[in-house]
Formats: sequence, C-alpha cells, structure tokens
Amino acid sequence: MFSRLALAIGILGAAASVQVQAAGAAKYLPPLSDTVMADLAKLDPSQYETFHLQNASDALTKRGPPNGLRGIQERCTTSHCYDFTFDDGPYNNMRNIVDHATDNGIKVTFFVNVNNYDCIYNQQRVSDLRYAYGKGMQICSHTATHPHLNDLTHAQIDHQVQGVEDALWKILGVVPACIRPPYGEANDDVVNYLNDRWGYVVINWNYDSGDSTGSTTAQSKAVLRTIKSPKHAIVLMHETVDTTPNNLFPAAIKIAQDNGYTAANHQTVPQSLGFNGYKVTGTRGSRDSTWTCNGYTPGQG
Repeated sequence: MFSRLALAIGILGAAASVQVQAAGAAKYLPPLSDTVMADLAKLDPSQYETFHLQNASDALTKRGPPNGLRGIQERCTTSHCYDFTFDDGPYNNMRNIVDHATDNGIKVTFFVNVNNYDCIYNQQRVSDLRYAYGKGMQICSHTATHPHLNDLTHAQIDHQVQGVEDALWKILGVVPACIRPPYGEANDDVVNYLNDRWGYVVINWNYDSGDSTGSTTAQSKAVLRTIKSPKHAIVLMHETVDTTPNNLFPAAIKIAQDNGYTAANHQTVPQSLGFNGYKVTGTRGSRDSTWTCNGYTPGQG
C-alpha cells in the first residue's frame, strides 16, 4: 500500500493531489495540510513514506479514502473483530490504557484532539502520544477542538483537520488517514468532504459504552456483555472518563474474552477495516515556537 515518493513535492494547497511515478505506475499523494506539504518539500523522498489513495489510469482528480471506504464506517470487517476505541484525548489516562492493552496483547485506537481537555503540545501529552504510538496503538483524528462539524463551513473544517495533521506530524512524524466526527455527527456533505478532499476514512461505532453520557460502570458492562463472537464491533469509550481506564476497560477485556474473542481479534480500526492508518510516515519533529495551541480555543466535548 505504500510507495516511496519518486520526486520532490512542491508546496501545494491542502486539497491538492500529486501524481508521482513509482515502478512505472501512477501513484497519488493524499491531500495533506500546507504545513506537512511544506515540510515534505524540504526532505529527500527517502526520508518518508506515503500511500496513494486509489489507482487511476488517467485522471489526476480521482481521489477518495483508502480502499474506497466511503461513507461512515460503523463496524469492523475482519473475522471476529472487536475494536476498542478511545476519544477526546490525549489526556491523563492514555498511558494507563496503553499499559492495559499491552499487558493483554491487544491494540486499541485513539481519536485525539489538539485542544480539548488539554493542549496536545503540552510535554506530558507529547510523551503520552509517543508512548502509545511506540507500543503500536493507532492514533487517529478527532478534529482540533471537538466542534459540531455539521455547523461548520468547509474552510472551518479545513482548520479542524489541519490542526491535527500538523500536530501529529510534529509530535509523531505521522499524518492519520482516519477521523471520527465529534459526537458522531456528520451529514452527507461533511462525510463526502472528509472522504474526497482530505482522503479520510470516517469512523463511528456500533456499540457505545455510554461512559461519557452518564452510564455507570455496571451499565456499560451490561452493554459490552451483549457483544458476543462473531459479532463485528467497534466500541466507543473515552479516555477522559476516569472510571473507563481504571475500571471499565480492564473488565471489558475480560468480558470480551468470556464472550469468545481472543487477543488477536482486538485490532486497531484500520487493521480491522483493511487500510493503512497513516497517509504519511516519517520522522517526528523537535519542539519549536510552532508547538502551540494558539488559534484553537479549548473544546467542550
């Protein structure tokens, strides 16, 4: 799915798609934020990897999400798949969740903001993200400040998308190919825009633990007990709810095991949907004056 870029990239607009030649076949660089494009233009192509969106014989304008995963994805597709997902971080419990997952031999997916419960550039948040990524967890976008996307213009959506792309490129050296709309809200126009302009797979869920809407741990466990193999499950949880990483998540792993799922069934969302979770992978950056949440008012979700 990856191709090494065969020529230097000029600085283009965020929605641009670039044709490159690799092994004689046309490949396409996914749409990226202006900041990431500018950084890539300074690098030798051997210093990063990128995947194209779709094969296209003669149309430069053919773009879209990886593997043609259009629309909103609400369930995983691999056999007996069961995906734990955590929204609204990075925050205080990310490392705890990663440790529980690692100890049980499973992978989880985090959908992160730039400035929601905390600024993503704060040193502890940087450390936690690098810890999670280093342990093989997937990091996806949850927008910069957790707004209602249906209420935004396309230009405002661009601002939300680019903020996360810039931050994860600087902190981890990656740009995600997956996004979860805040509150699970995205109308057809928003979904099509995220698919076509930004090349994102849009991911929601089909089982909500209810941890962020007032459910007790016991009530959340009752929901999870209904998920029995071979059901295909994407489960919504929140790392910002203290009872989730400390109580619910460890119990959820045991419940899933009792219901017929093995550690191998607990994959990242991109793994269980069959696409590469990152549009670009390279080398993480070093802190400078641009590592700031200025311009991103803290979210409330």
